[in-house]
Amino acid sequence: MLNALRRMFVGPWTSTILSQDTGGDIPYVAAENALRWTPVYRATTLISGDIGRIPVEVSAAGADSLMRSPSTWMNAFEFRRTITMHALLWGNGFAAINRTRGGELVELILLEPDSVSIDVSTGRVIYKTRVYGDLAADQVFHLKAPGISGLWGESPINLCKTSIQILGTQEQMALKGYAQAGNPKIAIVHPGKLSLENLQKIEADYMKRHAGSSNAGRPLVLGEGVKIDRISSTIDDTGLEAARRYSIGDVSRIYGVPASYLSENVGSAYGSMEWLSRMYVDACLSQWIETWRAEILAKLASPFDTVVFDTDNLIRPGIAEQMAALRTGVEAGFMTRNEARARLDLEPLDGLDEPALALNMGTGGGQTNIGDDTSAAEGTPNDF
Repeated sequence: MLNALRRMFVGPWTSTILSQDTGGDIPYVAAENALRWTPVYRATTLISGDIGRIPVEVSAAGADSLMRSPSTWMNAFEFRRTITMHALLWGNGFAAINRTRGGELVELILLEPDSVSIDVSTGRVIYKTRVYGDLAADQVFHLKAPGISGLWGESPINLCKTSIQILGTQEQMALKGYAQAGNPKIAIVHPGKLSLENLQKIEADYMKRHAGSSNAGRPLVLGEGVKIDRISSTIDDTGLEAARRYSIGDVSRIYGVPASYLSENVGSAYGSMEWLSRMYVDACLSQWIETWRAEILAKLASPFDTVVFDTDNLIRPGIAEQMAALRTGVEAGFMTRNEARARLDLEPLDGLDEPALALNMGTGGGQTNIGDDTSAAEGTPNDF
């Protein structure tokens, strides 16, 4: 049984996200500071938040209880969201599995992702942790991003560091450009020969009067034949907007999140929101759901148990599409009107528990026909 005195990861560890210096020509990129960049933040919080909010049911009572209340330190949503985000950034998310001496599940204790390593030199998997020492494989809940070895997940941030650096460089360029009110670099050309002292005075005067966003729009008064030559582009000329779209697309490819979910306008070619939601669930969330399911069955339950993640709320179509589909099901006779009402979260009504066929579908043993005047005269409801 693990020590009940658990060290929470507060203080310096969590503050590294904000403390890393990203100055310089090439920004520093690592898992601990990748949330600085908004497309990465949006993609990782979207995936981890959806994994956290999807209802999950496990047939094994102990594992199901942990999925609903993993520990007294975190609720189920916070735990699932946080450990999934660890895997999205570091490539691995860990939680120590606390059991009684009799093997009964007690809690899942979240571990710092950079405080755990794996040792396979003994022929079996041993997790070496900074807090609890060596733990056997069945004592650690291990959520992994895709990796070559299968035993260890690779950090998407480290694997695709160049793309994130390009994104960071664009933000630095935009910051410097807007700090100068978007003005291009210029050359002040004087027709005469000036001393170094006079050149420095002209430069200092220009910087004082025209540099910075506070001087935007201030007129430039020239004399003595002085003229201005532009020697660099404005922000619009640099194609920053197109470059940002490319980088957002790169983050979309890294994490499998549709670009429109990263607040990028991709036009109408991507189809309806239902189609987008289904693509997001199928191409992105499904692999993380399966990662969770496999680890639950391996570490918290047994291979003969079932784990169900209910994604219906993520891909539910609009009300018009739902009504059309339910009407088709009711008229075809394979769904009762009360079953259709249940799909719409409506209470059942008396007399709507029998199949009802449309008139053009034929009749059969005691079935109510939708549109049949006789059944209507007898007081049988025809609509749901």
